[in-house]
Amino acid sequence: MDRREEGLLTIYNRIYTVRQDIGLKAFRRIPTKAINDKYIPCIFMHEGPDEIVEYSARSTFGYPCKRSLEVTLEIVSGRDADIKSLYRKVRSAVFDGGVVVADDNTFIREIRTEGPVGYGLPDVTSIDFVLLLSYNDAGIF
Repeated sequence: MDRREEGLLTIYNRIYTVRQDIGLKAFRRIPTKAINDKYIPCIFMHEGPDEIVEYSARSTFGYPCKRSLEVTLEIVSGRDADIKSLYRKVRSAVFDGGVVVADDNTFIREIRTEGPVGYGLPDVTSIDFVLLLSYNDAGIF
């Protein structure tokens, strides 16, 4: 699970270092407390399902194994802002350092984009940029 955290930190740091250049007022890793409108545009980084995609035949426990984790970057902006332009800037920042995000064959790829959608709140729009983080789990107990 060390590779998982290293990969997540790489993604986080790639966005965090350019956050002001691309116009973000906040970037938070979930779980976090709610924000108010003075921090919009912002990004929330969610960790989704983490599935084993291939077990090892070397041990009865199935480790080491290959895992895939969904990472969602929820880009939130005001309704009047150009959220698609912000999405493109975030996407460029994420892939700027390449697809390898940690040692031991840990890499990312884009799997889908959802939105733009509203939250049922006035003047708020979001796009979910979903990545798949693939990594090897040594399974050290």
